[in-house]
Amino acid sequence: MPEQHIIAFDAGGSAIKAALYDVRGVERAVAAVGMAPLHPAPGCLERDPDAMWAAVCDVTRRVLSTSGVAPSSIAAVGLTGYGNGLFLVDRDGRPVRNAILSPDLRARAIVARWRAEGAEARSAQLTYNSQFPGKPLPLIAWLATHEPESLERADRALFCKDYLRFRLTAEMGLEISDMSSASLADQRLRRWTPEALEPFGLSRYARLFGDGVEPLTVTGAVTKKASAETGLAVGTPVSAGYADGPAMALGLGATDESLISVIAGTWGLNQLATSAPATDGTVSSVIAGPKPGAFIVTDAGPTSASAFEWFVDSLVGPADLSRRGREALFDLCNEEVSRTQVDTDIPYFLPYLNGRLEQPEARACFIGLASWHRLPEMIRAVYEGVAFEHRGHIDHLLTGRKWPRAARFAGGAARSRPWLDIFASAIELPLELSDANELGALGAAIIAAVGTGLHPDLDAAVASMTRIARHIEPERKLSRILTARRLVFEALRDKLSAAWGSL
Repeated sequence: MPEQHIIAFDAGGSAIKAALYDVRGVERAVAAVGMAPLHPAPGCLERDPDAMWAAVCDVTRRVLSTSGVAPSSIAAVGLTGYGNGLFLVDRDGRPVRNAILSPDLRARAIVARWRAEGAEARSAQLTYNSQFPGKPLPLIAWLATHEPESLERADRALFCKDYLRFRLTAEMGLEISDMSSASLADQRLRRWTPEALEPFGLSRYARLFGDGVEPLTVTGAVTKKASAETGLAVGTPVSAGYADGPAMALGLGATDESLISVIAGTWGLNQLATSAPATDGTVSSVIAGPKPGAFIVTDAGPTSASAFEWFVDSLVGPADLSRRGREALFDLCNEEVSRTQVDTDIPYFLPYLNGRLEQPEARACFIGLASWHRLPEMIRAVYEGVAFEHRGHIDHLLTGRKWPRAARFAGGAARSRPWLDIFASAIELPLELSDANELGALGAAIIAAVGTGLHPDLDAAVASMTRIARHIEPERKLSRILTARRLVFEALRDKLSAAWGSL
């Protein structure tokens, strides 16, 4: 029998990726296109849906060319993409406006009002989730005031991966993991419910949504038009797809409570697969897992490795007279931070460049800078601040639960050995790193492999398609030092909280 393959797409907040795998999860080719957010106004982050589709077509053709595999050997298409945000399309599937990304802050005042009025708490009884400004319902409420014509023209609201599935298959629909993350599902029944809109006075927009399909299903096939644009074979089965954070956890093989997945990327994701979800809306999100009875509980924020990328691009890069490439700048930072001593005076960095989920007005800052501090100390402060913020989320997520044996770790921070050492000691857990590079795409490929019958069930697919390549143990002395510093970090954050609202 000819070798079979899976192609999976991961449409994240800053890049569009395609990865090709064999049925054992071995990566055969990867292609990516950067896609920086559009900034039509301060606090607003958007994306052109047609440009995103063009990027998907580009990376698909590049992966097929690089791998040399025949499109006919691809047995499944997997999908994942950034969660929440908002895609609005008309009856023909044409975008009525640019899509909105999940870190968007335009609706922050709406969320604050809903929280104060108790509407958020009433919704959470049904959905198990709280709101933040980049979720669909706050964005719809904002559009109702500022762009009512967009809502009048819209026939359906979609999530990122669901829009891509429509472009591939011409089938319009939603999928349950993203719907649950977006506070649109009755978590007890694992299905869409119009009641989720009632506490916010948005029931008239229930027409934009509808029932969601299960992740482990096939929801269509590549059309003739999509085939001509991407190079995929007509009729290739397309998976329903899976939410982006849970897809990364699946790619890491974190499928039960013995492992927590920690992903230090554009967002800091801390996730636990469980059959016992938090039901009071106190964690960042409760997402329907890949099969009934399964949940992914998440505590997260836009406060992770993207803060270091900002630091490099904004402060290190412009000051680097040798005009090194971006990757060389990251290497330089790792060399510089290695010069610091763990028990010496290091400033603090609060990584709130895009606010915090519970406090969107929070802002980033260095505290404790002195004339003797140089680049190495500032880099270390950024590394520590991001790790401390993850530790706070992990402590919150694991309240009342047994501490896991290890953290499956991924994201931009995984490329830095000094940062890995800081992370392991700050969260006081061994880190286990995958041999895969594109974990979101791998998780989507696993979902597609089960949905199309390439593997008999999820456990078999995860066992066959995931592998651990490295282990990083916490260092006892460093853990003691970082615990003391974390307490100061938290005290500084709490002291500043009252001031951020007046900035």
